[in-house]
Amino acid sequence: MSVLRKHVFARSVVLRQLPASLDVEQALSCVPHGRFHDITPRSKDVLAIKFLDSRSATQFTQKFLLSPRAPPLKDATIEYDEPSPLPVDILTAIGLRNASRVIRVSSNNVKDIPEDFIDELRKFGAIESIESDKRKAVIHFMSIDAAMKALDMLRTNKTYAGYSVYYGFDKKCDAPLPYPATSRTDLVLTGLPKGTTTSELLRRIQSGLPDLNREVVRSVVYDESNAKAFINFLEPAVAKIVFDSFNNAESSTGGVSVSWCRNASNPVSASLRMAVSAGASRTLTVSHLENVQQLRRVLKAARKLGTVINHPYTPSNIKTVNIEFADIFSAFKAIERIGKNMDSYPEFANTFISFATSTNKLKPLKIVRVQTISTPELQKGTEATQTQAAPNPSSSTTEVS
Repeated sequence: MSVLRKHVFARSVVLRQLPASLDVEQALSCVPHGRFHDITPRSKDVLAIKFLDSRSATQFTQKFLLSPRAPPLKDATIEYDEPSPLPVDILTAIGLRNASRVIRVSSNNVKDIPEDFIDELRKFGAIESIESDKRKAVIHFMSIDAAMKALDMLRTNKTYAGYSVYYGFDKKCDAPLPYPATSRTDLVLTGLPKGTTTSELLRRIQSGLPDLNREVVRSVVYDESNAKAFINFLEPAVAKIVFDSFNNAESSTGGVSVSWCRNASNPVSASLRMAVSAGASRTLTVSHLENVQQLRRVLKAARKLGTVINHPYTPSNIKTVNIEFADIFSAFKAIERIGKNMDSYPEFANTFISFATSTNKLKPLKIVRVQTISTPELQKGTEATQTQAAPNPSSSTTEVS
């Protein structure tokens, strides 16, 4: 049995003909696990589920069709929904802060959780389930978006000062299994030719890899004075391919040698792996630039956010530039800081920022400019402001990569 996919980037499915008496928590207990982004009941017998990417939606659909059905879902049907891009700020929160649909709250100051605590959280979105007592609570929201808003409120509201608030593990998430403890992801390249740039080094490495359509490097540190580079990969299998390619081609490496790093970096987290699978990368795309001067200001600001190793653009099209950072966390932090603190980055006014990726359809972050305008009220000494939003990218001739 197959399901018609309406669009190659479809990351949403719709379950129909569910028993009217079945609530969301019961329905989710009967379906396969998945990398859920948002769960929305459309009626008593229809449930829409958005995933982090189209691959996750496909895997979920196949499991639903091929696995034995729970009795309540014996008559249920599944179909792909209309495509919708994943907001890039959601992807950033997952990769940088392990964001999920679950937040955990505990009191560290012998204070009970306020009685209206749950009612306060419901303002941010629907809740699937709650586990709580007087001093701690675990809240499963229906979407990652709602959990992010709730967590931000709890961390900034003085009422909850002294409480520990953090993301919890979504037990219904089909998270990747940890790599074996013996896995190695860090390589050291020595004897690099003089004048080699970090960008050239990475292009050389990527040329020997299969087309994976996803980011493979977590970070690279180039010690030019000692002709040495430290490269941390996101996948042990990729690191092994690169290691073998240098060892098996000694005559064509120009004296470059490769070895495993003795002091390996921290293991790649499941959240980071899910973010990369959904389209996160070390390279950002900034589009809708107005002129060369703004392009230069953007590149200058990017260098303050992390080490920029490449920023190619076409002279005939200065409206879009790709900015490649040396590590993926700089890319995450750039999106988060620019989005939350626009006043500090006016260079990005009226632009769109996203990850440069081909693995998923992402919704770029709109960077809007707030400007003061003249109104009749100003004559009375009152100041008014207006938010000037950038145009919708879908209606522009410059597409976000």
